[in-house]
Amino acid sequence: MLKIKNIEFIKTVYDESLSHNIFSIANIQFSNYPPINGALLYWKKNTSRSEFTPEGDYKFFYDLANITYYASVKFPKNIKLTRDQKQELAYILLDERGSIGTYSFKTNSSRRKKFKPKKTLEKLNFPEGFSVDCIPSYVGPIIDELDMNQLLDANPHLTKKFIHDYCFWRYNLVKLHPSEFEAYLDYVDFAYVCYACDQLTEKYLIDHLDKVDVSSLQYNYPVLSRLSASFKKYIVDELKRQKFKINEHFEEEIELFIEDETYFSEYSTVHLLDEEDENEEEEILDYQFFEYDRGQYKWYGSEHMVKGIPSLACQIYDDFGFKKHTNKEMDVIFSKYTKQQISLISAVLEPHWLHRYREKIDWTTACQYNEFLTEDFLNEHLHYIDFEALGNNLWCELSDVFIKKHMNQFNHNKPVPIIIRHLTEELYLNFKDTIKVDSDLLYQYYDFVGNEEYERLQNLLNE
Repeated sequence: MLKIKNIEFIKTVYDESLSHNIFSIANIQFSNYPPINGALLYWKKNTSRSEFTPEGDYKFFYDLANITYYASVKFPKNIKLTRDQKQELAYILLDERGSIGTYSFKTNSSRRKKFKPKKTLEKLNFPEGFSVDCIPSYVGPIIDELDMNQLLDANPHLTKKFIHDYCFWRYNLVKLHPSEFEAYLDYVDFAYVCYACDQLTEKYLIDHLDKVDVSSLQYNYPVLSRLSASFKKYIVDELKRQKFKINEHFEEEIELFIEDETYFSEYSTVHLLDEEDENEEEEILDYQFFEYDRGQYKWYGSEHMVKGIPSLACQIYDDFGFKKHTNKEMDVIFSKYTKQQISLISAVLEPHWLHRYREKIDWTTACQYNEFLTEDFLNEHLHYIDFEALGNNLWCELSDVFIKKHMNQFNHNKPVPIIIRHLTEELYLNFKDTIKVDSDLLYQYYDFVGNEEYERLQNLLNE
């Protein structure tokens, strides 16, 4: 068995065009074998059914149902490893790198070749007096005769051909990544973007808040499924304020729509694991050729034996293909935000930005809705914490020590969800005159409390 001492990823390159030219270079040190320097981890488009690349490297797929792209490792020519040894070592390297398999970005250059918005826009003959909002957002690329006749009656200056051509053009436009159709927003009603584009992120909506049409957005289920409770509440409040008809799918369960993050989750474009998958223990592989003791740690976040690995969070593009802002770029954007935008963005900013704009963000919104809050972060920003709002946070994980220390800073005039979620027998006995909870309320937080603790607490509550 070859014993791996250390793996160092010394270089990572991300292709600015996002055409999947993404790779890392690894140096591996052994205790009983010469070092291997310059192993190349790369991702490439799959062009054959072979399990191996033309160079003989093994192909790894993240999802065997989608073999469009594969991951592989190209080893230096001078190493004396068998094909099977290379395959196992490649697996270890790709696993430690943080992702075996493919990166598939919405902004992949191959998508742009199918629809060229500039050239097709030039072919549209816009009639005089045309307005982008004259065709309702619910009208798609295929228009039945009844809808067409209604459009022609309401817009006598439009022709049947133009309506067909324009609706087909805007349909294809919003199928692009938002960063790609940004230059063409003057030619399409933003209400249609809100209705038909499934790649909108919460930050994108906040950045374009003055254009957002909540009456259309409320029917964009893939986007709704990803929004924070904060932005969902904003949508509902705006629908009521502007007296729009509320989507019948959640009209009678508004609170559930706002608070339940699984609402509309079946429409989400983000992969969600089945409940069985979540409870499945990670498979422990039996290596045949290599020993690699990583201790109690495994990437992400730890540098136990592996140094220099950029985690996925450090990539220059986020999960939806938006290029991440530098500090200077974000400073310019943040300086232009209105008070409403600052309040909304406070719910979704990552800790780096929360700290950077700590004097400007809405801490009430951040404390109540932000899913990135951690106990360490809160301890470092105690001066800014709104404990009444934090009491309603449904995502932040806190220790008994933190809760005990700050128990009196929460508002106990009503039940405090964050305390009930973390309630233990010891906490209840120490603060039973302070904490407001009964059997029915505790049952609502059963999944957080856990079966054994739940049984002990129920016995105490029933005494």
